[in-house]
Amino acid sequence: MASVHKRPASKYWHAAFRTSDGRLVLRSTKCQDRSKALAAAFEYERAAKLAGAGNLVEAQARKIVADIMERAGGEETLRAPTIKYYFDQWLATKKVRKAVSTNARYDGAVQNFYASLGERVNKPLTSLTSHDVERFMTARTDENLSSSTVVLSVKVIRTALNHARRQGMIPTNPAEAVELPKVKSVERGTFTPEEVKILVDTAKDDWKTLILLAYYTGARLSDCCRMAWADASLSGGTLTYTQAKTGEKITVPLHSELLAHLEALAGTDKPEVFIMPRMAGLKPGGRNGLSQTFKRLMRKAGLDLQAVKSAGVRQLSRRTFHALRHSFTSALANQGVSAEVRMKLTGHKTESIHRGYTHHELEKLRAAVEKLPSLNSK
Repeated sequence: MASVHKRPASKYWHAAFRTSDGRLVLRSTKCQDRSKALAAAFEYERAAKLAGAGNLVEAQARKIVADIMERAGGEETLRAPTIKYYFDQWLATKKVRKAVSTNARYDGAVQNFYASLGERVNKPLTSLTSHDVERFMTARTDENLSSSTVVLSVKVIRTALNHARRQGMIPTNPAEAVELPKVKSVERGTFTPEEVKILVDTAKDDWKTLILLAYYTGARLSDCCRMAWADASLSGGTLTYTQAKTGEKITVPLHSELLAHLEALAGTDKPEVFIMPRMAGLKPGGRNGLSQTFKRLMRKAGLDLQAVKSAGVRQLSRRTFHALRHSFTSALANQGVSAEVRMKLTGHKTESIHRGYTHHELEKLRAAVEKLPSLNSK
């Protein structure tokens, strides 16, 4: 029969009960009220006997613990969200704090995680194991994705579960026990000024503007597409925009050739919000997205895509639209512009990130940008 007693100098009652094999077990009830402590002791004893007989299932165990917490009179309750409910709520909190592109990446990883779990997605969050995460990683690898993409997917799940651990919903993070594959980096290529000129001469309309913006500002594809006339100060010769990926506000002096191109557009086009209105609503990815259209433009211009193998499986192009950003930083480096100035112009936070791409006053930044070669694309 279960009983309770107080130890010297302790304010809590302790339960004493026997297991099904006769062993005496002592547990603190965390209760100062004797009657509540005794009720908890009986629940402990009941759980121990069920477990000894092999009849204690997870749902029943959680019910017993919940009853103990309720009888103890505490304000906390046993939180048992399902896997899907928890991850859905976690994604919702990220939507108000992260950029659209980051949210899309998080959501994609979580949806693929759901698919790998199947019906287990409706199980309690506490039921997740490292084997579940291992299966998810294997499933992503079987899709012939690059190792960096697989690692990124698993890191999203790991980050979400770390939040659950800090909230006390799970004792440990099962994703931390999973060994991630080594990322085999692919050195991305760059365009020479002569090649950029060929691309600009081959392109038409908004694509011509898009290439010039990317090469002379170093901005990413999505940022270039949504640049507005309000962002450009043609009289001041600057372009100020907020990076979608980082939320960083960047001011880039306009190279004389880009400035002349924008002035020509401003003098002939009807008033528009965006510099390239037909590009603003288009998506970078997909079979008919901007990235694939750029590859077709490269082929039309006679520029080799320079495909290479990653992990011996997937073909990656060394030169994509993003290579124009690399070309921007590399051309500046070749002209002797310091890494500090290049980081200021590209918005890179760390030198380690910036190296993968190859407080100054505006005039110094302008002098740096003017070192970029002219394409003579008129």
